[in-house]
Parts: sequence; structure tokens; C-alpha cells
Amino acid sequence: MITFKIETPEGASPMAMPRGVFAGARSFTDVRYSDAHEKNLLDVYLPETGGGPFPVMIFMHGGAYVGGDKNDMQIGVVADALNRGYALVSVEQRLLPDGLFPYPLFDFKAAIRFLRANAGAYMLDESKFVTSGASAGAYHAVMAAATQDIPAFEDLSMGSAEASSRVAATIGFYGVYDLIMQSKFTNDAPPMMPGAPVFDFAAMFLGVDPREKPELAYFADPTNFVTGKMPPTLLQAGTADEVVPTPASIALAERIRAVCGDGRVQLDLLEGAAHGDPRFNGKENQDKIFGWLEGVL
Repeated sequence: MITFKIETPEGASPMAMPRGVFAGARSFTDVRYSDAHEKNLLDVYLPETGGGPFPVMIFMHGGAYVGGDKNDMQIGVVADALNRGYALVSVEQRLLPDGLFPYPLFDFKAAIRFLRANAGAYMLDESKFVTSGASAGAYHAVMAAATQDIPAFEDLSMGSAEASSRVAATIGFYGVYDLIMQSKFTNDAPPMMPGAPVFDFAAMFLGVDPREKPELAYFADPTNFVTGKMPPTLLQAGTADEVVPTPASIALAERIRAVCGDGRVQLDLLEGAAHGDPRFNGKENQDKIFGWLEGVL
């Protein structure tokens, strides 16, 4: 059985996110999927045994668009994929200030195209690509799925232009999604300490206050790009999330249901769960996630 261990790198800042280490997995690390930016790297992990081709869980970390890392502990929410016969890919992308919308989305889609173009080399089943992500990473995972047939949301000059960025399913854990709702939520929240500045990461990501430029925020909201081609979607959120508004997940699920029908989306609300609650990583929830995937793939 592959185990996921949390380690703190030697000499790291006390504020640094602990890093995850997969013991027992076959790995290809720091693979360059594009030359567009120094951050365009990914890691591929394979189950301990088997020759594939493996269905693929493609994960993007969160971090309010400014932080996080492909190696940090956030990937623990899907780490059990390796014990359930999936390959697991962790993608790094441009972060702010370089990572303004839509550049990280371009990065993520370039990574998907690269994986499909090189599926044979990494023993991947290109018909069973699943995007997933946590928090800001969930935004990219779902946005990539919602816009997968729209050329304006893809930069083919980043490489593997002949390959498709289509995916078979998508999973979002406590995602951002609606930047206007996120900005309102952030600005209305009580400050962490008196006089502390508001960290409006939605405005930083868009480059302007989404509340003041709703016409621009429209193009950054996956809810507005849901069509009948939206792949099966699983959205999970906590009802006590203090970082991201849970109603954004609810609104996105309602939109998918309205356009695609009840069978295309599943919304799981964890009662009393905060942002990144350990229950998302627990066995009960992992069984739910991979049971759902088995049904849609």
C-alpha cells in the first residue's frame, strides 16, 4: 500500500506548507510540460504495480492564487487514488503576480495536453482524465472542464497543440468559482486582527475588483460556461468554510443540474466542516469520491 507522508523540509520557514512524500509510488518528478514559464512543471505518480494504462487524477493545489506548491500536503485529499488503481499527477502553475487570469488556466490545460500527448510514455489512459483541485485549485480544475471546447481559454503555443485538453470528469474541493461572490465574502469577513488589510485574492487574480468590473468577472466564472458538454462533476464543500463561500459551490451545482440534468453533478456538503477540514481526506469521504468516479468513468 502506498502511504502519503507529511514532511517539513529542513530549513523551511515555520509558515511554509508541509510537503507530501509518496512512499512506494513509481514517480516522474519535475517534468516540464511547457517552456512558457519556469513554473510549468508536473509530477506523475503511478501505482506500485501494474502496467496500465491507468485512469488519471490530475490535481492542482490551492493557495489563494499566490501560494501553494505541487509537492505540498494539499494533494492528500486525492492521495488514495494511487491505492485505487489511478495514476496521480500534481501540476504546478504560474502564481501571482505572474499568474493573473487566465494564465494559470492556460498552464493547466497545457499540462493536460502534454499528458495526453505522452500518455503512452507514462502508462496513462487518455480516455479517463479527471481534473481535481482544492480551493483556488478547484477553480482551475472546474474551469478547465467547463471551457474545454472554447479556443479563447487555451494557449496552444504552450505546446502539445495537437492534443486535446478534454477530460472525462472533474472534482472540486471547497472551490472559489465565483470571483464576485468571493470578493464580497472576503471583504465582509471580520479582520484577523484590528486594522489588518483585507487580502482580496479574487481581485488580485482578476487584476481588478470583480465587484466593480462584473463584465470582466463574467468571463472568469465557470458557472457561465456550463453547457451540455460539461463532464460529470463532483463538488464538495464545508458548511462552515471561513475562507471560501459555500454558496458558490451550491450555485455552480444548480447551474450544472439545470443545464445537464441531475445525473451530471453531485454536491456534497460536509456539515460543520471548515476550509480544508481533515474529513475531506478521511476514508469515508475517499470511498464516496472514488465510488462516484467508478460510476461516471
